Amino acid sequence: MQIDWAQVVTHIIGFLIAVWLVRRYAWDKLLEFIEHRRETIAASFSDIEKGKEEIAAQKQHYEQEMENIEVTRRAKIQEAAREAEKLAGEIREEPREDAVGVRQKAKQDISIELDKANVMFRNRMVKAVVATTEKILKEKLDKDKHAGLIDDFLNDVKVD
Repeated sequence: MQIDWAQVVTHIIGFLIAVWLVRRYAWDKLLEFIEHRRETIAASFSDIEKGKEEIAAQKQHYEQEMENIEVTRRAKIQEAAREAEKLAGEIREEPREDAVGVRQKAKQDISIELDKANVMFRNRMVKAVVATTEKILKEKLDKDKHAGLIDDFLNDVKVD
């Protein structure tokens, strides 16, 4: 096998001409396009970081609200427990049959207060999720990323 030097030289000259033509007519446009794309990507990442910061701030806000709800719920439970103790003291003076009925009523009241606190908590969570969802929907997200963000948020904010 022998090297055809005329063909090699022709290829080299053709390649050098192609490189020169690209440098002369398209190189600046390619660099402009690449720079524009880099700026677009950097802006997208900046927007994503801002969105993450806003979501983190909202998450902290909602966590604080959940703590406040928990404190309120505990206070209502304690109030219901005090009321139950008061009723239990009054019941001691009445016959045993009346005592059983009043205790059941107190338990029902506590259960109702717990249910009310839980409903209030759920309503606030729904509002929080809706507000977060609205913010997310305002961003340009695909379905997979959107579902992932919602799953992450729900996993972070477990409701028992």
